[in-house]
Amino acid sequence: MIAVPLTGAWIMPWAVLAVVLMPFGLERLALVPMGWGVDGIMAIAEFVAALPNAISVVPAMPVTGLAIITIGGLWLCLWQRRWQLAGAPVIAAGLATILLTRAPDLLIAEDGSFFAVVAPDGRLLLSEKRANKFVTDNWLRRSDTEVAEALTIDGNDAGGRLTCDSLGCIYRSFGRTVALVQQPMALLEDCDTSDVVVSLEPVRVPCSPTTAVIDRFDLWRNGVHAIWIAEDGSIAIRSVRDLRGARPWVVDPRAR
Repeated sequence: MIAVPLTGAWIMPWAVLAVVLMPFGLERLALVPMGWGVDGIMAIAEFVAALPNAISVVPAMPVTGLAIITIGGLWLCLWQRRWQLAGAPVIAAGLATILLTRAPDLLIAEDGSFFAVVAPDGRLLLSEKRANKFVTDNWLRRSDTEVAEALTIDGNDAGGRLTCDSLGCIYRSFGRTVALVQQPMALLEDCDTSDVVVSLEPVRVPCSPTTAVIDRFDLWRNGVHAIWIAEDGSIAIRSVRDLRGARPWVVDPRAR
């Protein structure tokens, strides 16, 4: 509310004047006061960003919520009668879908180089201290948290749900087990005792028919994987490819 009027009433007129004065080499006369306005916008931004609760992290909105908001917005904008106001509660319903979104319990990078676990207190625990920053930032936004830490190796973490050793990690929640295998020798045991096996190497050993397997080839083909474990013990697994779908402009790794 302050920065936009400042841009229109002060910065832009000086910018136009600077263009006019450039052929005469006098643009400095306009650029200096224009810079004062830019400094003012930066000061406003820094002040607002420093306010308590200036930023609130929420889970990513589901596609359904975005569709509901779009329908409500179209209804509100296209109609010219009183009933157009019915679009407002529809938009509110779409925004409310954020409250129904639950962050995934586990995230696995598309190259299998690292994974993340969401702790009960909301922290995002990374298997690598120097994990890809771009991926980590996206995971933080998707997980409704601002805190990312390195998980404890050779010990328990994530509220006791995660146990790691030199062969990999075991994640237990609501009676279900997810094995995050880092060494092939751990596959023989994990394939028979885990509900989900995530392997950084191709899985070439037979697993139990009830065990869901995500190996190096699955990550390569389908991108980042997310795993949810519900209170009733049901497990949901989704990948980037599942959400994105087959788009003409997206290269299929299998076609390379």
